[in-house]
Amino acid sequence: MKLRHIFLTALMAVTSITSLAQGLSENQRLLGYIKTDSITVSGGAFGAAGTYTVGAVMTPQILSSYAGCKIVGIRLAAALDLGRTNTFVYQVNNKLDTLCAQKQRVYTGWNNIFFNNGGYEIKGDETLFFGFDYNETADMVAADAGGLCGFGEDMDGAFYAYGDFGQGTGLYSLSQLGRLCVQLIVDVTSLPLYDLDITWFDTGFKYKESGENIDAMINFSNVGRKGIKHYQLCYQLDDNTPVVSNLTDSLYSGAQADWKFSLKLPNDIATGLHTLKVFVGDIEGETLSEKSKNDMMTASFAVYRNKLLREKAYLEVYTDQTSAITPYLNDMIKLVADSTDALITVNVHKPKTPLALASAAYLHELYAYTHPAFTINRSFFPGEEHIAYDMNDYLPSIGAEFCAGILSDMLMQDFETPSFASIDLQLSYDAATRKVGIKATGDMLPEAKAIYGDVALTLMITEDKVRSRQLAVNALGRTTTNQNYVHNNVLRAYVTSPIGDAITSNNDKYESDYEFTLDAGWNADNIKVVGLLTKKVDAVTSDNLLDMDIINANSAAISSLTGIETVQPSVVTKHTGCYTLDGRRVETKNLKPGLYIVNGKKTIIR
Repeated sequence: MKLRHIFLTALMAVTSITSLAQGLSENQRLLGYIKTDSITVSGGAFGAAGTYTVGAVMTPQILSSYAGCKIVGIRLAAALDLGRTNTFVYQVNNKLDTLCAQKQRVYTGWNNIFFNNGGYEIKGDETLFFGFDYNETADMVAADAGGLCGFGEDMDGAFYAYGDFGQGTGLYSLSQLGRLCVQLIVDVTSLPLYDLDITWFDTGFKYKESGENIDAMINFSNVGRKGIKHYQLCYQLDDNTPVVSNLTDSLYSGAQADWKFSLKLPNDIATGLHTLKVFVGDIEGETLSEKSKNDMMTASFAVYRNKLLREKAYLEVYTDQTSAITPYLNDMIKLVADSTDALITVNVHKPKTPLALASAAYLHELYAYTHPAFTINRSFFPGEEHIAYDMNDYLPSIGAEFCAGILSDMLMQDFETPSFASIDLQLSYDAATRKVGIKATGDMLPEAKAIYGDVALTLMITEDKVRSRQLAVNALGRTTTNQNYVHNNVLRAYVTSPIGDAITSNNDKYESDYEFTLDAGWNADNIKVVGLLTKKVDAVTSDNLLDMDIINANSAAISSLTGIETVQPSVVTKHTGCYTLDGRRVETKNLKPGLYIVNGKKTIIR
């Protein structure tokens, strides 16, 4: 089920009052994005009369610490008496499956509601949506004051509504109220007396130079039945001696906290993959006899000494002919593409739409949490929830120019990521037979083998100026289907395997030759060949997805064979991001004449 976003209106801030949660037994705890009785925003409303299913989403990342515990009730706050209200716990699959439900009168302030069916035992691998059916009356709308309460700032997962709010029925993220004042009441009898779980671990970007400092951070949570005051957190680089930190910050049951540490990589550390492990040591002076699966986390990173320049940045778009957002995204990408020749865009159309390619469906399954979405070099940015991004909430309202600036910054950041193999594409074309000859060549540093093992080459055929239908917003602001929309960068076919063919280097160089016959319905003048280098795997899965970032990418057009393309002289006007062709950053003042990379674009400086 996809998660989308909408905004709340008619909010009124009030002073918060904090007190301990009341009405819980010794072995009951609150689980949610708010743990106390605090309310910082009261009177939240949708601004239209109706019944809305609202709540919070709890992911396996949090629930896994409470496997075996039982959800026995819901705790919620209301700004007004809401009458007899349905409360619920749903499991999120392709639809919402009811696990618990209870109708009870909800009064102003905090309410404890216990399920009559005995509750639900947490498995730890599920996603839950829990909350209540909120009825917004005409009187509330007229008074400009609703019945919803929130706490603090907006947070992912902390406030959702279920229904159809413009992009189909599903879960929509809400903002401007903060975290919805709703909590699970959980019986924690099955938990150990003392236990800490590590819930998140960040070591920054994947590629690091020898001698570099790693600034790491973890989030951890007290998932034992008692509060603690003395505990150990440890980290270990590869098989080296662990480093132990003794902490004395009080942590009540259910509380969360952060821990930061800095580690300098040795100058003589081996090139290739390494691991950094964080784990829990003693708690209250006791070595825990039973370790849970969340007491330890491991992150991998790659160490290099030499690097190559990236040929081009690769933008892979998981596009959708049935989404009215797609034309907005296409306009934004065109603005960026027109400003640089260092960008490759490939539009991978959603399965079961007219321009879809069946062999590319796996990309949607692995990356497209919504449509349209996109990845940049298929690389993961630390701290993000997904590898892919979307701008669907902002493009129609903020505009292409502003979003293009954001995308340009993101592309430049990934363009400066080190590469360890180059790729050059040389094409030949026989118009009579429509056969395209492709020669892929390049250099491969020892780092490539050390970091990735075997390297794979993926070759794709894309076509511009393809006319097909597209949902769009017309000049009157109405959603309509344009039957003659012009689609560019359409993924037409794979020349290699969709996940790439293994390549072999000889004396740090490689060469691969392919031949492909163009479909009779494609216009050769609009055809490009796109080449990618990635790690070679037997299959791309959710388990190895973080290893599948693009090592390097390049493209070549058949139309370029009809004439000689020249690099036009240019004057540097913005003195940022200037590099030599071997990847060395240089100052633009008093540069010698030559070819440089400026803001991601090959530029001649005279």
